[in-house]
Amino acid sequence: METGRKTRLRRILRRKRIKRAIKAYGNYIAAGLLAVVVIVFTVGAAVKPAANSLPEDTKEPEPTPPTTEAVQQEPYPFNLMSLDWSGEELEGWTRYEVPEDYADHGGYFPECMQQFTYIICKQNGVDYALVLAIIETESGYRWDATSSEGSTGYMQVLAKWHEERMHRLNVDNVENPYFNIMVGVDYLAELQERFDTKAEVLTAYNYGVTGAYQHVWNKGLTDTEYSREVQQAKERIERRMRGEW
Repeated sequence: METGRKTRLRRILRRKRIKRAIKAYGNYIAAGLLAVVVIVFTVGAAVKPAANSLPEDTKEPEPTPPTTEAVQQEPYPFNLMSLDWSGEELEGWTRYEVPEDYADHGGYFPECMQQFTYIICKQNGVDYALVLAIIETESGYRWDATSSEGSTGYMQVLAKWHEERMHRLNVDNVENPYFNIMVGVDYLAELQERFDTKAEVLTAYNYGVTGAYQHVWNKGLTDTEYSREVQQAKERIERRMRGEW
């Protein structure tokens, strides 16, 4: 079962990279038309020192996936992941420390999980800090959190509302933290395409679209306590990742 999940996750990540490559191919033609202009523009311009010519202390370390050995030593179910991504896919990623208030109550978001989430967010055009804020608000960084309604995992996914999505993503178990993130982020991406504001997206994520109309928007409200809480958490998380506290 674990081997099958690892293989499925590898295939999903590989399939997403292929789609991005196909999409990017269409840009190569336009890039070729600009090549002459770029060459002329750069002739005689000041040459920026190559990264490998800079002193060692000026180079920024490139993020790398955790070693396979490190992941294998993670507790179940975080040891289910095969490391099928590169440092290039992690460009811009910053390691995040779960706040003590959450860690003291079972919150745990290991580096392998952070990197996987970052890549899935990039592939879907979803703000990584926003997803962390949803995870903080929904589950307190507890991968096995459950609710009385049956929602589960980091992003509190209720499987019965996402059966078609799970089938499309080849996901069979949202209790698996990797699959939970995939479904939750994919849902956010769909809501982003449908609604204009973060408050609307978050309200729909919290209530479901039908529930959001019934309980919020049809009453003339534009946001909720939940949407405000998540956006405030996002701002705190961004400050932490910038090292401001």
